[in-house]
Amino acid sequence: MNTVLLALGAALAAGALTWFFCLRPMRRSRRAHGASCCAPAEEASIEDQIRAARAELARLHTATPSAGARPPSRHEP
Repeated sequence: MNTVLLALGAALAAGALTWFFCLRPMRRSRRAHGASCCAPAEEASIEDQIRAARAELARLHTATPSAGARPPSRHEP
């Protein structure tokens, strides 16, 4: 019984803290400014996104061993 009450109290405390520190300030900000609390992110053009994805793919290809390579063997004493 004590374990159930402890778990229930922890869940209620987590919910109250989430409301007080996260949800309540966001609601107040939305009412005051008419928008959400966070500024919209700058959208990169599709060409920039493709260029970044290709650069990341090239970096990953150089960082990983080729498909035919064997993994290093483990030498156990």
